[in-house]
Amino acid sequence: EGGHGYTLGRVPINSCDFSPRSYTFDNVSGDVDLEHFDTSVAHDVEVGMIPMILAAQDAVAKRGMRLTMFASPWSPPSWMKLPVDGKQAMTLSAVPNGLDPGVQRAWARYFSKFIRAYKDHGIDMWAVTVQNEPEAAAGWEACLWTPDYMASFVADHLGPVLEAEQPGVKIIGFDHNKDHVYIWAKGLYAKPEAKKYFAGIGVHWYGGLNTHNLNATHHLAPDKFILGTEACNCGGVTFQDEPIQWWERAESLALDILEDLRFWAVGWTDWNLVLDTAGGPNHLQNLCDANIIADPAQKLGRGTLIMQASYYFMGHFSRYIPPGSRRIDVQNLVQIAAPALTPGDIKNGQALLFTPCSSSEVQSWVSHDGALIARGTNEASGSDGFKHGGECIDAATDGWLPKFQVWACAFSPNQLYELHAVAGGTRIYNAALKKCMTAVKTSGSAVGLDAGVTVTAAQWLACEEDGTPSQTFELKNYDGQGFPDNFPIRTDENLCLQPQITRKPHFDAVGFALPDGSVSLVAMNIGDEGLELDLYDAQLGAGVSSVSLPAHTIQTYRWSSRPPAASTSPTAVLFDAAPPSAVPRSASLAWLLAGTVALLLPLAAVAFAAARRGTAADAAALSGAWAASSGGAAGYP
Repeated sequence: EGGHGYTLGRVPINSCDFSPRSYTFDNVSGDVDLEHFDTSVAHDVEVGMIPMILAAQDAVAKRGMRLTMFASPWSPPSWMKLPVDGKQAMTLSAVPNGLDPGVQRAWARYFSKFIRAYKDHGIDMWAVTVQNEPEAAAGWEACLWTPDYMASFVADHLGPVLEAEQPGVKIIGFDHNKDHVYIWAKGLYAKPEAKKYFAGIGVHWYGGLNTHNLNATHHLAPDKFILGTEACNCGGVTFQDEPIQWWERAESLALDILEDLRFWAVGWTDWNLVLDTAGGPNHLQNLCDANIIADPAQKLGRGTLIMQASYYFMGHFSRYIPPGSRRIDVQNLVQIAAPALTPGDIKNGQALLFTPCSSSEVQSWVSHDGALIARGTNEASGSDGFKHGGECIDAATDGWLPKFQVWACAFSPNQLYELHAVAGGTRIYNAALKKCMTAVKTSGSAVGLDAGVTVTAAQWLACEEDGTPSQTFELKNYDGQGFPDNFPIRTDENLCLQPQITRKPHFDAVGFALPDGSVSLVAMNIGDEGLELDLYDAQLGAGVSSVSLPAHTIQTYRWSSRPPAASTSPTAVLFDAAPPSAVPRSASLAWLLAGTVALLLPLAAVAFAAARRGTAADAAALSGAWAASSGGAAGYP
């Protein structure tokens, strides 16, 4: 069929963790004039990145489309960075900003030279992000930024340089998790001289859906687009012989795509197009999964290319929502009772708070080698701690609040605790910060909830007198048992520590009007029970009823936005059940098509009304253009 429909790709500027080794295009310390910049970008040619992109461009062109590329840096060359304990390194970052202020113009010109070098090879860059994950210094190539520093850099350096030397190349801000996207958008757009250069905001999926933040970010600046710029499941590769984990990983990625598109994103980018059977190569062993796993030696006996479940899930978007599509209104009237929270719902970055004690699995902890770990998260494929040692209590030091959160265990100093016996229970002490866990009644905004809500948040504050109630906890069950393998962290008010988890929708759908005049509707049911639904197009005044929607399925429906001629396409499926009065029948029912994922039970649609609502002008040009990538990302706008 000519491919999966990808039309967007991401490439790293310099090395990233998924590079086999660290590299830059100018290793000469102090070369602020960039006289030694490798304008041939020989590394990217020799390892096959540029030849692969050129081949992809040709393949996409044969489909009558264009491959759109954007580039992201993980780190400037080490000589451009502020030292950490006297050492400059691509894998280290000073706090709160890693880039040396004295080389800002040189770094901006580095972007320009990279763009020019790729252009000379026949690859035009559509956009650049300022920094991949500006809030994280995770042990691989990284560089921390604050919103104010990034805004100033773009206003004074990157914006003017690209405007003069690379006109038309867009600048994407933030490029990190959705839990902080609204905070960053306010910071980046606060300066008019910076705002004018930002075309939009990039977001990553780690840390949850955070659709309320996407919505707020859109309404803050409706003329700026939102683009999903990275997502993947980590903790190595899960294959079909672990069917539950294999399927859950695919569902999680697909739900992230669907919800991003529902809440103003113009597209979505996966991390890696192809990885090996271990989840690499990755020079720092941050092994992850991908839609396609390469096994050229056929060590696993499953062929040279292994298509993961996520590959087929992604196809429901990349094949059926082409570039130029515009989102339409979907009125979802389906209600499903939410299941109990499980360790699989625990993700990186979720703030910790104290809620009424219950038998919930997400209130259970393990003490191991000085860390406090959310029980079951190392084994739960839906958790970011899966095969990473689990999700640890992490004292966040990113500067927003002195909060505790959960994060994949690294057993770093901010994840290690001393448990001191005091009157009434136990004090939880972090020696690196010299602070104690404290139960603090505060605004819901401290844990990502509405500011008008009062919560009891877990924060790291100065240690008070032994036995202070807000810093004293019971680390055992009511029968005195449980520690160290299965215990709560309970206050004297019978509140237990747990992550603040925003529940995932177990059924949802997103619809698009396509350039050819048809409509695509992608729907998912990740619940454990099937549904029976009606699908109704208000603009046509027609629909179908009693459509079966089994558990754990995804399916795409596509139909003409106008009633067809008298003859019906032989590939169309007619749903002939007599609909209720609210869903009138007409000849236009004959155009409904279904696209189904291999191995999936079929999934269908929601009651939906097509009141046309497009995204912003620039976003409309990108919506649904899905992607591939080289040495970096694969995904969509």
